[in-house]
Amino acid sequence: MECKNILGVSFLGLTCLVGAQTALAQVALKPQAIPFESFVLIPTLNTRTVFDDNVYGLNSNEVSSFSQVISPSLSFVAQDRLNVYQLFYNLNAAGFANDSNDSYNDHKLGVSAHLEPSVRLRYDAGLTYALLHDDRGTGASSGFGLQRIINDANNDGVFDGGIGEVDKYKLASISGGVEYGAKTARGTLVANGDLNQKRYSRDSSAAARDNDTVNVLLGVRARLMPKTTFLIDYEISDTNYKGLSPDTKGTRILGGITWANTVQSTGKLRLGQGKRDVDGGKSTDKFTWDLGVVWKPVPLHTININGGAGTGDASAPYISVESTNYSVSWTYDWLDRVSTTVNYGTSEDDYTGNPLPADNRTDEATSYGVRVNYQMRRWLILNAGINSSDKDSNLSQFTNKRNVMSIGAQVSL
Repeated sequence: MECKNILGVSFLGLTCLVGAQTALAQVALKPQAIPFESFVLIPTLNTRTVFDDNVYGLNSNEVSSFSQVISPSLSFVAQDRLNVYQLFYNLNAAGFANDSNDSYNDHKLGVSAHLEPSVRLRYDAGLTYALLHDDRGTGASSGFGLQRIINDANNDGVFDGGIGEVDKYKLASISGGVEYGAKTARGTLVANGDLNQKRYSRDSSAAARDNDTVNVLLGVRARLMPKTTFLIDYEISDTNYKGLSPDTKGTRILGGITWANTVQSTGKLRLGQGKRDVDGGKSTDKFTWDLGVVWKPVPLHTININGGAGTGDASAPYISVESTNYSVSWTYDWLDRVSTTVNYGTSEDDYTGNPLPADNRTDEATSYGVRVNYQMRRWLILNAGINSSDKDSNLSQFTNKRNVMSIGAQVSL
């Protein structure tokens, strides 16, 4: 499991709070905030109608369904000089036409703060509580056939014909970070960390998936040029499972660079070595890397390039997964109000640690899609898109093809 960077709400990053996913393009929501004494309220709404031709990710007897998804969010934001405080709530709810047991209501509530008491010192802190779910056909039911998904396990773990809903779980997180050094200094020190507790409501899923995870990042930043920085990061991820799965601990040390507005691009590249220990199992020591680049070769064109390789925790009955992935997307602003995005991605995942070694698996997947955004008003963006994926596995039950089409809208005041 990769260590997570804990990023607070920065003065320059307030647009992230309003869900402007296309901030690099001309098409982006420009919401009107509502003042509440020292806070402002920023409400947004995403809604879409979706058609999925393989809802459960099956390799045969595929099930298709329409669904209606609605995602409102509320953000209360206050700013005092460079200090920023936020309280937020997000709802993500979906209703499926094929089977009401596929429907879900996810809730996420949190608070965060970014503090800069001096030019050399910056703090971030956050607390989040979420009620989330695993789609049927993923998580504990990944690789199941259609009949077993429909007749999912009851809380007693016995498959006795009871209709199963989506797997639900609670996720509580506390995070914090500190950065020491002036932004114009030659060097800075950073330390981030988070503690996460995951608990499933269904006993048969909780037995192998309930866990407590601690992630830590310690880093050094050295400015080589005004907009180029050399970095060294040391990451730790320690996961303790409450049931059948063995505890794991991963460490990574990486070196790399970040750059901004250089050769029309902004990005980060890190290279290093990762080690992962499993209680009662063998250790692995692998080369690891990650890359993220936003490139604007000419006006109106934006190209995003991402990739990475590493080893992390896998869902039971597997223990480890070695993953390598690459993706690229191209956004073009045809007009002030119209943009399109084309994307392509590929990945390879090697799952190991199954009690039956012959059932260890390798998945190779590709995905591609296209999306169109039309900004009808400052506060309204209409969108439509299609995404196709093709996964090939050495275990036939994990091989599948899937097409997901959607039309929707982003709305603000």
